[in-house]
Amino acid sequence: MTEKVTIFPVVGNDDNGDPLPEGAPIVVTPLEVAPGNAVLKYGVGGDLQNIEFTVFLELRHESNIKTGDEMLVRGRRCVAAVQIWRSQQSPNQGGIAVLATSASGKASP
Repeated sequence: MTEKVTIFPVVGNDDNGDPLPEGAPIVVTPLEVAPGNAVLKYGVGGDLQNIEFTVFLELRHESNIKTGDEMLVRGRRCVAAVQIWRSQQSPNQGGIAVLATSASGKASP
């Protein structure tokens, strides 16, 4: 069985600062879903963020996901931090690593 992840594009806010409805969900097949064993440290205050999954996507999905979008990975609704890399020898080769952080740590219903 091939694993799928669902991307929920975050559109932004309207003129009043209220969140706009999310974009249409996009279902993609990742190259791999790996454990997210990284911990990121932000700012001087020492806030920590646990990365639950690292999702590897083909470069062709670059227009489908951006940092701040949400994605459903193994039943967990996560926020995405996107890292795109391209080969220096061939700009058409590379990939996308998405660090997926679950806000609640609980599986979605």
